[in-house]
Amino acid sequence: MILDQCPHCGVRSVQTTARFVEVLCSRDGGILWHLERCQNPECQRLILVEASNIGQVRQIFPFTQYQLDPKATVPQPIRDDFREAGLCLGAGCFKASLVMSRRVLQRCLTDQGCTQHKLVDAIDAAVKDSVLCKAFHPLANEIRQYGNLGAHPDDDQLVNANRESAHQVLEFARLLIHEFYEIPSSAALLKQNRQASKTT
Repeated sequence: MILDQCPHCGVRSVQTTARFVEVLCSRDGGILWHLERCQNPECQRLILVEASNIGQVRQIFPFTQYQLDPKATVPQPIRDDFREAGLCLGAGCFKASLVMSRRVLQRCLTDQGCTQHKLVDAIDAAVKDSVLCKAFHPLANEIRQYGNLGAHPDDDQLVNANRESAHQVLEFARLLIHEFYEIPSSAALLKQNRQASKTT
């Protein structure tokens, strides 16, 4: 089995061993509980996995901590919303995860100077002003639409929200943070180290 991320060591797309113990809970519609072991040589810790009877992962325990690069200069509210989106995903609260990922998108755009009241206008302005590359435009709108649906239950289509969609939207939020904050922080550090090496 390949998990999105090991909840212990943080390695992403981690391969696990064959299950040690498997329990079928028929009352819950064919839910399987089993233990996996992270195959990162530096980890090797056990993970409890709840999966459907067709092998789709529903939850893992302990919950995965979706952390950002601690060295990057990321505003704390964005870190907090991203972490909460990840915790909701790990807890199986997919609608909540989608809404929190939308908050990450809006906070990122606001911090980049796109302060339009409506998120759709902020996204369009970000693309127009080259704050957001055109390749990100349809994905940003997808996050916005998911979040809007969650915020307006009278027009709620989030009944179809699942782990896969919540994970994909969270990964896009991570990609935005990487683009806006982690890459510039890494570039600044490289420049600083290069200048320091010139003076020695």
